[in-house]
Amino acid sequence: MKLQPDRKTYIKQAILIGDYHQDAPYHPLEPIEKEIRKLMPEGWELHVTDDYDMFTAERLEAYDLCISYTDSFDKKMSDKHTAGIISYIVNGGGLLIIHAGVSMQEQRHEIKLLMGAVYRGHTDYQPLDMSVSSPSHPIMQGIFSFSMEEEPYEFSLLSAAERTILMEYNLEGTTWPAAWCSNYGLGRVVYLMPGHHAASFDYPEYRKIVVQSMFWVAGLDNEK
Repeated sequence: MKLQPDRKTYIKQAILIGDYHQDAPYHPLEPIEKEIRKLMPEGWELHVTDDYDMFTAERLEAYDLCISYTDSFDKKMSDKHTAGIISYIVNGGGLLIIHAGVSMQEQRHEIKLLMGAVYRGHTDYQPLDMSVSSPSHPIMQGIFSFSMEEEPYEFSLLSAAERTILMEYNLEGTTWPAAWCSNYGLGRVVYLMPGHHAASFDYPEYRKIVVQSMFWVAGLDNEK
């Protein structure tokens, strides 16, 4: 059964972009695609591709939501793709970045500014306590602090960027952001640190966060 917020049914177009197993030994798209399909709101259509040429303004404009699960830490996004992502969001698009999708910012200062944070690396996969930072935000409604096993990505937040921290975790006495969102031009961006593999979606709290992130980035958070 799909997890559904108490909302109307919408006909929306979403695209999930990532890398299949041969190009992504650590974060392959196939198992994540299966989990995202289970969570798609009723009436939404999900398109899935490993074609980075979808990261152009003229192609992305057909979608209400773009989900990035790229695993491109060993390469640099092209100028055309970088410009396409930014143009899409500035003009009202919604971008949901999950876990390794942060690889889009590798060697791209523009995408680091878009995300408002710089990826620093990660330590070993382990149990983490997730603490809710903004319980009143639409993405976090009905979510309480929970524990999950995850690959803990670490970030430095950029002081000049405006964002709302949604969730944090503590590791060896240091608090790290685990999810945040921002408005960027006419569009919206969400980053969710969890999502290392399909098992990340076994946690009901995280599944609900993903679904509510979809609604928020698509601009449907205030509609019932």
